[in-house]
Amino acid sequence: MEKKKAGLFHASERDGVEYRKASLPSLIMGMAFEGVGTVAYLMIGYATLVGTQGFGIATVTVGVILTLCRIWDGINDPLCAIIFERINPKHGKIRVFMVIGWAICSFGLLLLYVIAAGKVDGVMGIVMFTLGYLLYDAGYTIRAVGAGTTAVVITNDPTQRPMTTAIGAVYSYGVPLILTNLVTLVILPKYDNQYNLPMMAETCLWFIAFSFVLLIIAVIGVWKVDKPETFEVLKLSEAGKKREEKQKVKLREMLAVLKDNRAMQMHIITGVSDKLAQQTGSQQIINTLINGVLIGSYVASQMVNNVSLGVGIVFLFFGGFFIAKWGAKKTTVIWSWISIAVAVVTILFCLFLGGPEGMKKIGVMGVPVIIYTVLTLLKSSASMVLTATNGARAADVTDYEYMRSGNYLPAVVSATYSFIDKAVSSLGSLVATGCVALVGYVNTVPQMGDKATWPIFWMGMFLMFGLPILGWILNVISMKFYILDKEKMVEVQKTLAERKKEVEAMEAEAAKESSDEA
Repeated sequence: MEKKKAGLFHASERDGVEYRKASLPSLIMGMAFEGVGTVAYLMIGYATLVGTQGFGIATVTVGVILTLCRIWDGINDPLCAIIFERINPKHGKIRVFMVIGWAICSFGLLLLYVIAAGKVDGVMGIVMFTLGYLLYDAGYTIRAVGAGTTAVVITNDPTQRPMTTAIGAVYSYGVPLILTNLVTLVILPKYDNQYNLPMMAETCLWFIAFSFVLLIIAVIGVWKVDKPETFEVLKLSEAGKKREEKQKVKLREMLAVLKDNRAMQMHIITGVSDKLAQQTGSQQIINTLINGVLIGSYVASQMVNNVSLGVGIVFLFFGGFFIAKWGAKKTTVIWSWISIAVAVVTILFCLFLGGPEGMKKIGVMGVPVIIYTVLTLLKSSASMVLTATNGARAADVTDYEYMRSGNYLPAVVSATYSFIDKAVSSLGSLVATGCVALVGYVNTVPQMGDKATWPIFWMGMFLMFGLPILGWILNVISMKFYILDKEKMVEVQKTLAERKKEVEAMEAEAAKESSDEA
């Protein structure tokens, strides 16, 4: 029988499997949860600045506090995931986790930037800063456990899954594009282009309001999929024996996913190595070092980012097509090599301009800014594709674990990854603050107008390009041991479909026997 082909948003039965699909509006609105998390992530990027200016804490001490808080936050992920998997209320659970998490996270941000900043210092400053960050982290985790499940359960169609990641990444990159323009072009000029306490307080209020709108959109988008039937598991093990209807999830299941699932291990290595570099480079203190000190123009840098991100977001959908055609594994390898090449060329270009003094040529209109824009565009586009592969791998690993162990654990897979991710990427704040301290910023933070030096230049190159290169090299190595290529995933979906038919046949037979006895 000839295999049927179908478009991205139509019902289909390919490869001998009838896939579960989602409507286009559901995909677009449901993935808005990525934007909610991105807003909080952007706002907490000012934590180093507000810790120093608003609570009187030394820069390096702030980095240590943030690192310890993120490690503690990682411990919360398994606990939230276990609760999520063990409950299945009548009216769903994704929305409950998203709303409660958003509320706690928003209160933590308000405490950091609006309520307590500038009002306490000393020991009380450390206590209030830590409390605000812990509330932010707790809320972020609760929201993420619920929201992160959406991308896995909304569809298992191998051509739609890359598109869910692509749509999610549009929020992840589009939201920063909107909000950084708001900050750079509207808020910062009101405060003489200085990242001071009033500026950060106003930014926080804008960001929370924006995230609330995205939260409402996400809640509407997941309404249809957030129901008990979505989380029902196959009541049949690999051996063909009937399983208990109620899935019991304990810490043991989480450890088994990490210990026995090689695909999960490689997925973690690939994602976490990239995240550490991203977490470090996204710190506002590093943005100031590169764009404020070396380039010397926030506006010019923002214009470059606008062009590169705008084109990159469009290119992101091509990344979805790459994944649909090649699979997440092959796409990860190819685009990791492309990313390495672009980063190396960018470093050489900055050296060609003259290093610390020459990079200021990027801050004025001319050939250097055009070349830098093209390189930034290429880097952004490649990063978009790799972002899409991360989401596709997570969904594939979830289904593979379902086939391997008989446990459907989307939140557990997400939280296990998140636990390791946070434990490692928590070093981002410490790496950033530690590195800038090495070039002279021990009790202060970089500001526009500071003298650009060679130590600052090389530190900037290392944080913006060197760390990511190391991460991309790890991508290539880990993918050699990742078994879930495109062909393997077709096999996984076929196996799950066959087991579902067996369960339905067994239940029909049991119902018939019960009827005959009656």
